[in-house]
Amino acid sequence: MPEENNLVDVHTIANATGGSQNKNSAYLAFKFAFTPSRGEVGGAFCQVFEAKSGKVVFQAFWLARPYSGKGLPDPSKEWRSFVKKFPQMGPLDKTTGEKLQKSVNSLLHDDDRKRLFENYTKPRLRQLESQIRRMIEEDTGCVFSAMCDAEELDRNALERAKVLKPVKTLAEEAEKARQAMEKQEQKQEETSAKMQIIKCTPVIDPVRGKASSSIVPGDILEVVLEGEGAGAIIKKYLEDNNLASIFPVEKVEKQNDRAYIYLRINNEIQGLMTITKDLMLRTKYSDEPVKPKSGHNFFEDIFFFAILGGALAGLLFFIRYLFL
Repeated sequence: MPEENNLVDVHTIANATGGSQNKNSAYLAFKFAFTPSRGEVGGAFCQVFEAKSGKVVFQAFWLARPYSGKGLPDPSKEWRSFVKKFPQMGPLDKTTGEKLQKSVNSLLHDDDRKRLFENYTKPRLRQLESQIRRMIEEDTGCVFSAMCDAEELDRNALERAKVLKPVKTLAEEAEKARQAMEKQEQKQEETSAKMQIIKCTPVIDPVRGKASSSIVPGDILEVVLEGEGAGAIIKKYLEDNNLASIFPVEKVEKQNDRAYIYLRINNEIQGLMTITKDLMLRTKYSDEPVKPKSGHNFFEDIFFFAILGGALAGLLFFIRYLFL
């Protein structure tokens, strides 16, 4: 959850199931509450930030006007229980609350939070408590009594509280990939039960071929049929009749770093190529020579036929002269 205003919706975090802290704590919850010594405004806020960077991952700020005089959250309590008490202080004054929240954020920068994690002793907390209290008094014109505390948290606690998303481990990623592969293989087996599959090897054409990543249904590819049985029979038939083994692409499926290209051989047989990297595949037209464009000029044709007609007329005149 990025750093943002969160003046109202505190119940989800407050009611979430938490976890125990440990020595590898990487987050700190800073809790602050202020009650009026003079005036009708009271409130509290909670910031949870990452120790290494000082970046806030969760914050809630509540400014009650008028202050109810009861239910002041206790910063020494667990951070979710502390946040859960916010609405009991009185009605939310969102406008003034947002103003005070900006003031608090301007006082506590990322570097300040990092230093606070390194040293949140009672003297340091009392010093920070006094600074924030004076700032809130200047913004509101009221006089307050304040108290604050800090609580170390680990990532597991924040993940269970829905503040942070769980980080997938390498083992989880590998398991997900394995399941996807098994699902793909199962799908291929189901397809094979309905239609016979012949494995094919693509014919590579690095000059005029088409990239395998660009192959779409309808393209016509040249392949080499593999295996025995139907594959061997079709291959021999094509060789005996001097026919190229070219077939249309029926379907292309991509899974992780693999591409499965299905070829239509007939209504009951499919060819299957498994491509693991981008290759230049020979299509039906890959080996045909490039034909030069024919430039056909109408006026050149007229000129040619005019010369030809003149030559024929001269020949007839010559023949007539000889025999007359």
